[in-house]
Amino acid sequence: MQHIIDNALNADVQPHYDAALAGLVPFVTSQRAQPLPHLDMPAMRDDMADMHALAERMADGADRILILATGGSSLGAQVLAQVHGAMTPGFHAAPELVFCDNLDADSYDRLLDAPLDKTRFLVVSKSGGTAETMMQLGGALSALAAQGLPPAQHIGAIAGAADNTLRRLATHYDMPILPHEDAIGGRFAVLTNVGLLPAIWAGADPQAIRDGAQSVVDRLMAGEIETCPSVQGAALNMAHMQVGRMISVMLPYADRLERLTFWYRQLWAESLGKQGKGSLPVNALGPVDQHSQLQLYLDGPDDKFYTLLSRPTRGDGCVPPANYADDAGLAMLAGQSMGNLVAAEVLGTHDALVARGRPIRHIELDAINDNTIGALLMHFMLETILTAHLLDIDAFDQPAVEDAKIRAKQYMQDMPETA
Repeated sequence: MQHIIDNALNADVQPHYDAALAGLVPFVTSQRAQPLPHLDMPAMRDDMADMHALAERMADGADRILILATGGSSLGAQVLAQVHGAMTPGFHAAPELVFCDNLDADSYDRLLDAPLDKTRFLVVSKSGGTAETMMQLGGALSALAAQGLPPAQHIGAIAGAADNTLRRLATHYDMPILPHEDAIGGRFAVLTNVGLLPAIWAGADPQAIRDGAQSVVDRLMAGEIETCPSVQGAALNMAHMQVGRMISVMLPYADRLERLTFWYRQLWAESLGKQGKGSLPVNALGPVDQHSQLQLYLDGPDDKFYTLLSRPTRGDGCVPPANYADDAGLAMLAGQSMGNLVAAEVLGTHDALVARGRPIRHIELDAINDNTIGALLMHFMLETILTAHLLDIDAFDQPAVEDAKIRAKQYMQDMPETA
């Protein structure tokens, strides 16, 4: 992974960047002495056997697995699954993975309105009581009962170790359950069983994912702090916020990184949006969003910091027929592969933003695989934690969200029961 920041700095930003780097040195030094649990996670090994055992048990005889989880408990797993083609149109996994991360009665009823003998459900909630997820689980239990199917053979769970609703239900129905890492919250849990168990069903190698993440931790823990990409990324974000760029745009050029942008959006927003601080994460996808967003990026207000992600694509994909060379409007494409066009558009977008004076960093991946995605996920988690330190806020709580949950609970209590 190459972290290229030459075009993200100018004379106005440089002093803020230098100050942010200096401000991170004591914090990184303290992490080298006593790291957060998040930095120890990639080296974990003793949870792998249980993960693989539950993955094998649930996949046995299954045509599809519905993952019942929301927010960070789902998005990280989606990132890892998408690397292997899951969630790509026309891709048919075995078993099929369906991420039920939003609550919608119509779409969920359609999923349950089928024979469920070859359907499995994975329920994920650190608290063991997430209202949306418990409602989905309740629907699954009712649907299985209506078809005379035992929950113990169709449902598995991941929940915090303390006594909670999901654990009590697992005991009641004799459902297998794995422990959620209590020290790591949902949006940072992608390298735990929360992300890795569904990734196994998609064909991922969880050890390779963690190895990639470990390479990023190793970079933080050794060598010059100022040259560590995660430290540089935090300093860049902080510096641009200080000069008024309060929007952070994530723009990968690969369908298999599309869910990464949604995962990043939650990670950044929920970790940093506190006490009137933080910046707005915007997710985009290239080349498609050249046709929907690039006009704004190039000719709109200079209030954004851009992160462009790419991988080598030259020579990849289909090639048009030879008669394209006979048409003036198509001649540019003659003899070129689809990957060549994507590579040219990456460079074109990058250079156009630079020409307009827009600050952009470029993260170049050697490939998109388990190792590189593990590294990328850890990079952005570290970048977020380090930026929170610079902002003097807690990256790991979400106090404002609790208010909405309390209000929703009260409205539910005031509603008449449906049945």
